[in-house]
Amino acid sequence: MRFPRQPATAIRHPFASHRRQRGSALVEYTVVVLFLVIVLVATDGNVIHELVEAVRDAYASFVYALSISWA
Repeated sequence: MRFPRQPATAIRHPFASHRRQRGSALVEYTVVVLFLVIVLVATDGNVIHELVEAVRDAYASFVYALSISWA
């Protein structure tokens, strides 16, 4: 028993719907990050400075903990 062949237009690529959405996540993340930066800068300019200092302190603590574990 032979099955009839489907026309080539009926065969869809499994990721065809993903091709149309490619790059949309990058746009969404960019919009969210820009919104957060605008909110942080508009509320108080020191927030960015405090964030940088907190990251520096956390990194310094991390490096110190690594140096202790190697001793």
